[in-house]
Amino acid sequence: MIQKPPLIVLDVSNPAAFSGKGSIIVLEYTNEDAAMRVARKIARETGRAVTIRSEDMRVIGSIPAATTH
Repeated sequence: MIQKPPLIVLDVSNPAAFSGKGSIIVLEYTNEDAAMRVARKIARETGRAVTIRSEDMRVIGSIPAATTH
């Protein structure tokens, strides 16, 4: 039996999205380092917070939303 590597989930959220006009984006990865690189890039380029979770939804890391000064 072939075992699949555990999934790593990136949950991209926009704090203002819950007014009914936003969205939640979920991406799945199998490599934690690649997932962290993508999470940092998404947070930087979109200004959104990104949470990195294991397959069992345990938080691996969190990138806060970028702030502008």
